[in-house]
Amino acid sequence: MFEGVTHVICCTGTTAFPSKRWDGENTPERVDWDGIRNLVSALPQTIKRLVLVSSIGVTKYNEIPWSIMNLFGVLKYKKMGEDFVRNSGIPFTIIMPGRLTDGPYTSYDLNTLLKATTGERRAVVIGKGDKLVGEVSRLVVAEACIQALDIESNLNKKLLLFFTSSVFIIF
Repeated sequence: MFEGVTHVICCTGTTAFPSKRWDGENTPERVDWDGIRNLVSALPQTIKRLVLVSSIGVTKYNEIPWSIMNLFGVLKYKKMGEDFVRNSGIPFTIIMPGRLTDGPYTSYDLNTLLKATTGERRAVVIGKGDKLVGEVSRLVVAEACIQALDIESNLNKKLLLFFTSSVFIIF
């Protein structure tokens, strides 16, 4: 199935709270744990890079405010998926974006209600670890995924992404 494939970007996900999107077993456990585990297990060891889009807060899912977001396990299962990728032996980069803005507005949350946009914020913060909070445009996440395919300094690392009104990079 993956014959000739050298790079994979995985940006699957579902809603954090029960909704119609969970129909057909589209729950955080099935998507962010079973789905990631199945994908990684099916990949040949010859893959040059797997880029996984996860989320900020996965290492803090038992802490406020993350524990609220994790009431139904979304951050816990994303963390389990990340750990599986990290231990797979496949070269990887994990992108941990903040709250996604700039549509498409596909869920039933405050972001959709307010039609959150980038606005005047243009600086992108790139950091390591799980220390920061914020939001980021889906376009920036997509560009980060493409760039992460070949940048050696990002190999086997997790990167945080979000907007700010001033530029700074945390490593």
